[in-house]
Amino acid sequence: MGKLFRMVSLLLALCVLAGIPCGFAAAEEVIDADLTCTITLGNWPPDTAPEAEKALFERYRATMAKQYPNVTLVPDYYSYSLSNYVPMAKGGTAPSIFQPPFTDPQLLISQHLVGDVTDALEKFGVLDQFSPSYVEMLADENGRIYGLPRDGYVLGMHINLALFREAGLVDEEGLPLYPRTLQELAEYGQIIREKTGKAGLVFPASATYGGWLFTNIAWNFGCVGESALEYQDEDGRWVCNFTSPECIAAMEYMRDLQWKYNILNADATTTDWASAHSLLGTGEAAMNFAADDSVDQPTANKGLPVEDFALIPFPAGPAGRYALAGGTCYMFAPDITGDQAIALMAYLKILGKLPFLDDDIIEGMRADYAAKRDRGAPVIPAISAWNNDAYNSAKQAIVDEYCNVDMRLYADFFDSISEGTISLKAEEPVFAQQLYRELTAVVQRVITREGADIPKALKKAEESFQEYLDDEINDY
Repeated sequence: MGKLFRMVSLLLALCVLAGIPCGFAAAEEVIDADLTCTITLGNWPPDTAPEAEKALFERYRATMAKQYPNVTLVPDYYSYSLSNYVPMAKGGTAPSIFQPPFTDPQLLISQHLVGDVTDALEKFGVLDQFSPSYVEMLADENGRIYGLPRDGYVLGMHINLALFREAGLVDEEGLPLYPRTLQELAEYGQIIREKTGKAGLVFPASATYGGWLFTNIAWNFGCVGESALEYQDEDGRWVCNFTSPECIAAMEYMRDLQWKYNILNADATTTDWASAHSLLGTGEAAMNFAADDSVDQPTANKGLPVEDFALIPFPAGPAGRYALAGGTCYMFAPDITGDQAIALMAYLKILGKLPFLDDDIIEGMRADYAAKRDRGAPVIPAISAWNNDAYNSAKQAIVDEYCNVDMRLYADFFDSISEGTISLKAEEPVFAQQLYRELTAVVQRVITREGADIPKALKKAEESFQEYLDDEINDY
């Protein structure tokens, strides 16, 4: 079936010799007729989903029925929220599998509201292949695993390379001289403003977006550990901490971006995620805090040629270099049995969420990357949740086949993750969206009022969010 598939066949042969799971069993083959249990599938598409998506999940169910004939699957579309899940988990009515954002796993794990799938992952031979970055997000202090990533991203920075060229911020090979620190971000943004008249940085400060991005800046100013934006005290009470010296310094940096360096877009308080990508893609801004999963937004969606686009690591702050690793994961009801955990891993294997290869998975990868290339989106590697050379090599071979960019414009971003020069951090652990909303209001005040009292504004936000925490979680 072509050069790629000959290579995959070789990889699979090596897998067999090395004992690595390769998963090319035919869908018709019975894998375990003795496994007997029922699992409810909270990730099932809703009735309003496209017919193609519903048909795909019916195919998954049919494959599962053939491979595990005594496992009963109960489709049960469930739209997760923390507030509706907690009583379900405590009352024994939670679906066997559901899909929370990465904001919630550590809270759910610490409150014993999710099921342990460590032994099931070990049975499938993939436990030792789980990426350490995801273990940190989805495991307890003893290394027991309670979830798997569905999709994910790492926050970095998108660059409009055409504006960098115009501002003289490229080397002799035409590669960007990009900011490696937050201080350089301010200085380079000022150069871009002076040389091009365009915003050095687009910063979406509407709704919850401003607070969301500000948290990553705050981490790099030291709002981690004992100075975290929120933490659990020795009594188990969640405490808001917006008035630490580190948080105040980070907000002062936000003020300087506007009033000292003048690099922000003019309409920041009404700019959202989509319009931020639009401003970068149409050449109205040179830099945007954004992730690897949205590189198609300024390019394919807004017309920026892929040769004028780059993705770089999140700039370091005075206290280090952290980057948000977000997305959605699969987690499991707290009362699942060992057999149910095995059945759930089998189900996720069929969905292509474990590091196994089969014809459907390979064809799906090819179709996805071909579609990206055809519509002008950068074809770049995905950040893998698995340290499985055969699986990752097969994916990389397909990326290489369809790649349409100069990977030097992305290399530092991916190297910072693989080499550990940047620390990946999950979102704030409880009620992150409300936290973002409170901090967005402070960001808006600071960038619209030059003389805003930052400690006072943060204190007001801290009191408001603390009241929210007390009402929603501390009184349980």
